[in-house]
Amino acid sequence: MKLKIEISDDMPDEVIIRCRKMTDEILRLRGAFESVMGGTEKTLTLGDAEYFVPTDDILFFETDDGKVAAHTSDRMYYTEEKLFELEKTLPPYFIRVSKSCILNSAKVSSLARNSITGNAEACFSSSRKKAY
Repeated sequence: MKLKIEISDDMPDEVIIRCRKMTDEILRLRGAFESVMGGTEKTLTLGDAEYFVPTDDILFFETDDGKVAAHTSDRMYYTEEKLFELEKTLPPYFIRVSKSCILNSAKVSSLARNSITGNAEACFSSSRKKAY
């Protein structure tokens, strides 16, 4: 891998990563860059439109019929990224809590344990949505 920096007065600042395929190394590089820049966003889809959703607005990610859904307090978006890819790039307060769910622990207001199944239910202060 090589690093190339071009200085130009007539172009906006941008970082482009060119690669043959998405590897763990590239995902870690993207995650590190996003951490340094702060205020990261995820590109998510809803219908035919793409939205740039701040990572801090996302309550949890879950798999839903083979797709990965990103839940905010009032909407459900989709992403092409798999949960294992998201794990590598999300801030550390996102925690993998099950095979099918990554939770934003900073948004959890309470946890309730189901006495029959032993599963926990995460509730969020800003939404009626729940993650299991």
